[in-house]
Amino acid sequence: MKQYLCADDYLTATNNFPRIPLLETMVTYACTLSCRWCTNYSDYGMSGGYVKWQTARPWFDTLFSRVRVDCFSLIGGEPFLNPELETWVREFKENYPYVTLMMLTNGQLFHKNKWILDCMEQYGMIFLKVTEHQPGQPYFTDMVDAILSRFDWEIVDGRYFNQKHILDFEIAKVPTFMKTYRGEYGAMKPYDNDPTQAFRICNQQICPLLEDGRLYKCSSVGMLHRVLGDHDQLDDLDWQPYLNSGLSLDCSDQELQAWVD
Repeated sequence: MKQYLCADDYLTATNNFPRIPLLETMVTYACTLSCRWCTNYSDYGMSGGYVKWQTARPWFDTLFSRVRVDCFSLIGGEPFLNPELETWVREFKENYPYVTLMMLTNGQLFHKNKWILDCMEQYGMIFLKVTEHQPGQPYFTDMVDAILSRFDWEIVDGRYFNQKHILDFEIAKVPTFMKTYRGEYGAMKPYDNDPTQAFRICNQQICPLLEDGRLYKCSSVGMLHRVLGDHDQLDDLDWQPYLNSGLSLDCSDQELQAWVD
């Protein structure tokens, strides 16, 4: 990515880029929890382990040279299961400092990874979002106390904001997961719904995914090839229209603009 002298230079240079408010990527496919109907399919022990920084770096160089992403989110699974996560955060902020970096975690491994607070202080423009799967548990209470005591926060639009470092912190209620397929793993089938009506009730309308260098509408679509492969369903004819539906980062400008639109 081209280096800019300041945020204003970056914003000016990317003003005419296609713009995505939020874009996510899976940094690990496993999770410490097994929430039924997880929209990322991390409830069954998905294969794949974690994504190495050096694997993802070329995707980002291409992406940010063509698209303005307001907030880029590291998700899983549980991101803290990735042993390279600190490298991810530091390298991302060193190379793309004017893109807000979000990390979504359930907090169970926070006590071993308090380096994230140091990164928030050093780099700024980091958004830490913790999901309240187990409110009141000691690990969750201790995590929240540690974050709140580290920085001076004000509450803006329902979440904590730190002006000095441009930091956000949110304690998110866990949504009711919507099952996106019929049947169970190993015998999954797509719903035969009207696409427009299905989109209206979708809880991933604004959560596009970057996976293996391709852009997908959401993680349920982007991770479909992996979950079907894990359960010997890649040849299922009913799923063929939904597979290989991602957009390559090497697409034309017209294709990229149409996808973002």
